[in-house]
Amino acid sequence: MEVDISDEDYVIQRAKSALKTDPLSAKAWMITAKTLYPNNFGVQFEAYCIEKNAGHVKEAAKCFSDLIGKFQQQPELWKEIENVTSALRAESDTNDPEKQFLCEMFKHISSDVQHKLLLCTADHCEDTMEHCRLLLLLLQRFPTAISSYGSRLVDTLLSAEKHSHDGTNPSNAYRKLLVCELLPLLASENAKIDLSPKILQKLLYKSVEFYSTSLSLNPVSLDSESKIEDPWKKLFAVVEFIGKQMEWDPYLISFNNNWSKESYWQKIVSYYQTRANNLDEKQLLFCSSIFFIHCLHEYSASLTPESSPGQPQNTFVLVEAFLDPSLPSPATEPKSKKRKNDDFLFPYISVEKPELKNINSNFLTAVNCWDLFQASEHFQREFFMLNSYLKLESLFTSFVIDYAIYKGKYDDALTYLQKINETNLLLIKYINIAGILYLKKNYRSCFDHILLAIPLLPNNNVGSLSNVLIVGGNQRHLHYLPLTFTAVLQYFIKLLIRCIKENMDKHNYSELAIGHILALVQLDWPQEEEFVPFLMQQIQEHGSFNYILFQNYIINVDILEEITYLWTNQGGQITLDIIPHMGQRRIGTRGADKGAKEEIKQIIRRQVARSNENVSELLIRFLTHERELIFQSLM
Repeated sequence: MEVDISDEDYVIQRAKSALKTDPLSAKAWMITAKTLYPNNFGVQFEAYCIEKNAGHVKEAAKCFSDLIGKFQQQPELWKEIENVTSALRAESDTNDPEKQFLCEMFKHISSDVQHKLLLCTADHCEDTMEHCRLLLLLLQRFPTAISSYGSRLVDTLLSAEKHSHDGTNPSNAYRKLLVCELLPLLASENAKIDLSPKILQKLLYKSVEFYSTSLSLNPVSLDSESKIEDPWKKLFAVVEFIGKQMEWDPYLISFNNNWSKESYWQKIVSYYQTRANNLDEKQLLFCSSIFFIHCLHEYSASLTPESSPGQPQNTFVLVEAFLDPSLPSPATEPKSKKRKNDDFLFPYISVEKPELKNINSNFLTAVNCWDLFQASEHFQREFFMLNSYLKLESLFTSFVIDYAIYKGKYDDALTYLQKINETNLLLIKYINIAGILYLKKNYRSCFDHILLAIPLLPNNNVGSLSNVLIVGGNQRHLHYLPLTFTAVLQYFIKLLIRCIKENMDKHNYSELAIGHILALVQLDWPQEEEFVPFLMQQIQEHGSFNYILFQNYIINVDILEEITYLWTNQGGQITLDIIPHMGQRRIGTRGADKGAKEEIKQIIRRQVARSNENVSELLIRFLTHERELIFQSLM
């Protein structure tokens, strides 16, 4: 049956039918067709498809180049062009054989045609994101085009982000393309592009905000694609590039492989001091702010280190800890390096975890930066304007509290702490407030906040007792307290012991206070045994010890032995009233009948038998069940 078809279609049909059985014949037919019909898109495109399907890279590249030169308006060609550009964008991680072929074919196209293809494709694209990606691909393939199209792409991305529905999210797709792909490309090629200082400054703002978000400094939900590898290295490269464009002093914008936080801080100090009469405040503001955020991030990361698989995350809180002047002072900074009142201005900070080894350096450097920002009213205003734009206020929440505690500005710290309402921060809030109220000698309020914190103690992270909560000397002592059940309880118990003891020192002899302290020192025995000799002396001088909670909470063998000794003839034969009152009868031991003495012995034996009980649980019960009696010792 004869069918009417055009000559062009006839030749194409013969070439296709011969392709399966006689490739050489098929190629001859296509050469004939291309020669006879050079301006027929169908013929020329079919020739390209035959070469592509045969896996002939060079031949396909030549056919594709001819198509681009003659038939740019054909929809079928544009679809293939889109396939090529899509393959190029995924070139490094594609396993698709067709995409691999297209990438290889692209390499055999002349550079002029490659350039033309990418530029025309970008201009032809109606989707803004796709247009930007294609223009970026052009700049990646042809660095010489950066001077012509680099600033255009910057403007397009800035405008697209501004009008995007997701534009307020610092990790939006346009920002990521701008910061993570375009700026490093511009920096690596060291191209001198025509960008105004205003645009350069905006790019620096947006880069800092983006990378800080990727570090989870801002309360923005990040998906896995938004997380950036080695963000600080990338941000420092952006600072160096933009700094050069703005002709900043290379002294502050250089972050080579050997830089350290200590050396960089000295650079800031030197810049500030030696250029006092010719100070580029914008450069100092940006560089010191970025450096400050870097130190603050490292500090926050140390406070909340990554936990081992299957283990609960361990966090830390900076607290004012304790001193024992009878002990030798810990190794500290030489006196020659300090200033007046250095024991208060530069407290000793103790750490006990290997993961906290750099925490002091990061925190103290952040403190130095913060002090610099307060050096002048103008600089302070500029700094807070910068960070208001960057929306980093949430990052400062915990730092300003730690800063105030470090500086001994307890009223400021209380003001910041009272503003905290987040559930996950309440335990830290109550820990800090309790410690500060103890220092302000507001003992009852201190105990109030201990009671508020008790239900919040982590029950999935027991932890262990610390042996560095108390240090020698008279220098102020701060400590990074692990947020574990045992460590926090230990800190609270030490606070309460001192609250009761100091309150007792101001008033008359109190058997109730003595009994409470004897119960509390059991947790951290023998670290707290220094309190016991004084208490025993008080009991001995008074000649009696009446504590109605004795049988409930005193189980430490050493303490029981001390009390029993005072009860004996050798110890002074004190009246030991530890049996609950029975009606109107008061049962003591001085001159008591034989039955009462035997009962006392039985009580002591029973208490000794309980010495292996869990002291932490015992004292939690003591704090919560006997709160009114504890309050009485804090009157």
